[in-house]
Amino acid sequence: MKNIKVAYLGAGEISDRFIIMAQKLEKVENIAIYSKHIENAKNKALKYNIPFYYDDYIKMLKEAKPDAVIVTTPHSLHAKHSIDCMKAGAHVLVEKPFATSFKDAKKMYLTSKKYKKILNGLPFDHYPQFITALKYIKEKYIGKITSAHSELSFPGPPRLNWYYDKKVAGGGAMLDVGCYALSRLISVLGPVKYVSAFSNMLIPKRLLPGGKKINPSVDDNNVLLLEFKGGVFATAKASWQHPFLENRTVIYGRCGAVFINFDNLDEYPVVIHTKKKINGKKIKYRNLTDCWLPELNKFTPQDDIMGKFIYAIRNSK
Repeated sequence: MKNIKVAYLGAGEISDRFIIMAQKLEKVENIAIYSKHIENAKNKALKYNIPFYYDDYIKMLKEAKPDAVIVTTPHSLHAKHSIDCMKAGAHVLVEKPFATSFKDAKKMYLTSKKYKKILNGLPFDHYPQFITALKYIKEKYIGKITSAHSELSFPGPPRLNWYYDKKVAGGGAMLDVGCYALSRLISVLGPVKYVSAFSNMLIPKRLLPGGKKINPSVDDNNVLLLEFKGGVFATAKASWQHPFLENRTVIYGRCGAVFINFDNLDEYPVVIHTKKKINGKKIKYRNLTDCWLPELNKFTPQDDIMGKFIYAIRNSK
């Protein structure tokens, strides 16, 4: 089994997650990193012992010849960077959002088909609490699904950067964190039939930590009402004006519910409210009886985002 050589487009905080994931995998080698600011690329390379760093990603692709590239650049660049990487012979894992328009997303897909390269959007739901929860989102445990709510809200990016610039980011909170809420609902309930969406900028003059004042040009407040098959309604929320991180999903059934928590507001990652006995510990939750803490699926580096991506590369035909 040969080493998979991985390069990184983007040297911001997000890239750390993928670099660390890759370090835990066998036969995976972090070989190069790019940033338009050479000092950022150099600092990240030194931090993680990555041999090569660049401020020209085309040069990086030609010289380092990576097998795979992780794209964590600003949203508006995802399509161009992903397409250039695939044309250079690399498989691509691109951060969310996949692209900022359907037209760009289609170009990315067609490029992956033409050059026979894996194009992996960020899988939001490959985490123990969500995979475990899927076992119990069934009529057997909670009855017929009647409604759902999903959200990821937090105070907003803490420093002045491209996230607040519509020309670079393509959008605000909806593109940044709304995709998590939507992905979880669609994974459970299937395709959406109808959408009613509300979006605005609630804080036009924003004060960042440290006292910096900015005037954002993107949305920071979003709520969606979705109708799924059978008339099931769900709400999705994405905001940059919460006083704290709230990252959760609740699926309601006729006789039970499944609570999935990705933040630290709740001590339990998954709670199943059901009259059926399941494998796990019985508890009282939100003053509800008949609640259970299920045994979580085991989670290894191979189960994480990078693990799945590398597996797909090794097993692609």
